[in-house]
This record gives sequence, C-alpha cells and structure tokens, in this order.
Amino acid sequence: MNSISTEKNTTDGVPNTSVPNTSVPKTNSFSFNRIMLKAKYSLYSALVFFLFANPETILILQRFFGRFVTFITPGGAPTIAGIFINTGLFFLTMLSLMLLPSE
Repeated sequence: MNSISTEKNTTDGVPNTSVPNTSVPKTNSFSFNRIMLKAKYSLYSALVFFLFANPETILILQRFFGRFVTFITPGGAPTIAGIFINTGLFFLTMLSLMLLPSE
C-alpha cells in the first residue's frame, strides 16, 4: 500500500501537504506471470468465441428459445436478433470469466 509522504518546508518547518510523494517503484511490465495471465485470457476468449461463432450453437439456441425469438432464417442464416443475442451472451460470458480470480 502506497502512503503519501509529505515534504518539509525548510523555511518554517511546517509540512507541505500540497505535493504528495508520487515516486512509485517501477515494476517489470513484462513479467512472466503477467504474460501468462494475458495468455490465459486470450485462450479463454478464443474458446468462447469458437463456442458462440459455431453454427451449431445458433441451432441449439433456436431449439431452446425459438418460440420467443427467431435466431435463424429458414435458409439457415442468422437473423439480426440472433446476432445481437449471441453477442450479448458472448459479452456476459467473457465478463464472468474476467471476474473469476486470476490465480
């Protein structure tokens, strides 16, 4: 935890609280743990994207929620509503994965 230290004014001995000490030790931004954490989230993103971009997923969603929303057209193409719902599910899945503990 960084604490704000104050510098003493040399003329009257009163602490000068207007200028906090902002010297923070530099950390190595390319540490192994940081790279592995980014690699883990990249892998999660790729797997979740594969899951939601897969046409079979849209067919499964159509089977479960087809009476409420049409996910695919009779020709097999996804509808705009299906794309938006799929995007929302992707967002919620990625958000929940990022909220998991990092270690």
